[in-house]
Amino acid sequence: LLYKPIDRVTRSTLVLHDLLKHTPADHPDYPLLQDALRISQNFLSSINEDIDPRRTAVTTPKGEVNL
Repeated sequence: LLYKPIDRVTRSTLVLHDLLKHTPADHPDYPLLQDALRISQNFLSSINEDIDPRRTAVTTPKGEVNL
């Protein structure tokens, strides 16, 4: 349930990427689509950067203590 909003952004990013692929470069919406794709990719990257330290803290091998 907690991943649903992130999953929606991920799917939207993929849709934007496909839409941009099929939009002519001279179309008036092309720069707007590029901006939207860049924003959503930056958002997902920032979430991944925030999650990585937590993931390594949780996945400590057996027998090791995380201080």
